[in-house]
Amino acid sequence: MADKPQQVSRSSKETIMVDGFTKTPRYVLKDGSHPTCPSILQTPSDSQISVIFGFSDKPEYDLFLSTSSLALMPYPLVKTFLVNQSEHGVGSLKLIVLDAASAQQRILHAATFQSVLESFQLGSDFVAISHQLVREGSSSTYHVHAYDVATSELSGRVGGILR
Repeated sequence: MADKPQQVSRSSKETIMVDGFTKTPRYVLKDGSHPTCPSILQTPSDSQISVIFGFSDKPEYDLFLSTSSLALMPYPLVKTFLVNQSEHGVGSLKLIVLDAASAQQRILHAATFQSVLESFQLGSDFVAISHQLVREGSSSTYHVHAYDVATSELSGRVGGILR
């Protein structure tokens, strides 16, 4: 297991990130009965990709709420939800966006459901970033890219589009 990242200061609109790790999400925002999610560009060759917004604490989701016109409500992110979603979508990519400041950010960091579940089971305050969502131009949809922690760069688009 990787060492715990050192404490880093940040402005209220930045995601805390050290050595490819960030705070484990503990909350989701729901619009009715469904978690809030960004719009993902998927092509026919892509595996099914599901993404929800996750937040590590109240100040992080309050910042997101202040930029949203939707009537969103925070709910605890629970192990049961992660397990059920993981079992339901075998073979698909399930991601949780980590502490987004708004739904219009150009780049969002994400972790897999499995990584977040493991973080819960280990009692860890941190989770590894495995993907980035990148919004190109004025589009409201995001492309999902694998994230290479070693180089802190995108290693390619998920789904065989670009590697």
